[in-house]
Amino acid sequence: MIRVHSTKASVNGYKVRMLLSMLKLPYELVELDMYAMEHKKEPFLSLNAFGQMPALTDGAYTIADSHACLVYVARKYDASGRWLPADAEGEAKVAEWLSKSANEVHQGPWMKRAKIRRPDAIKLPDEEIDARCDHILRIMDAHLAKRDWLALDRATIADVSCFGPISILKICGYDTDKWPHVTRWLNRVRALPGAHDLDGNPFA
Repeated sequence: MIRVHSTKASVNGYKVRMLLSMLKLPYELVELDMYAMEHKKEPFLSLNAFGQMPALTDGAYTIADSHACLVYVARKYDASGRWLPADAEGEAKVAEWLSKSANEVHQGPWMKRAKIRRPDAIKLPDEEIDARCDHILRIMDAHLAKRDWLALDRATIADVSCFGPISILKICGYDTDKWPHVTRWLNRVRALPGAHDLDGNPFA
């Protein structure tokens, strides 16, 4: 049985749950209490010594970090290679956007949500976070003006990863509608079979 160890509200855990749903893979969410700091204690530290969610267990195998989890699930359970291609060019393009997700998207859209959940931990002013959101979404909007998906001519784990934090920006007070191509991309991801919101509900 695949288990995702995370809070339900974790955006990084959401990415992994979304891919599992898209691949129709059964899994169990092992919920952690972030405010009780369960991710900083045993037994979670045995799964990820860095104390960061999520971690994934698949039988006796354990992997931590949302991007590593996405790579593992896609490579092991997607025989078609749709979500993570095996050719050098395709895999490199996916890796390029996973890197952007871990850096620019993390420092902007992810941070916007994190400040709401943990204002004591995020000291950046809202104006700085919004400027970071503007920076990455301006680049993404121009990129998506010429294509439907971020990395390839189809959805990949790059789209799943970037979608997570960007998709909830509106409820965090940042209006993504000013980026029309990003908005259309968000809607394309929402329309994918198995896509669901942070709470696990299918999109309308």
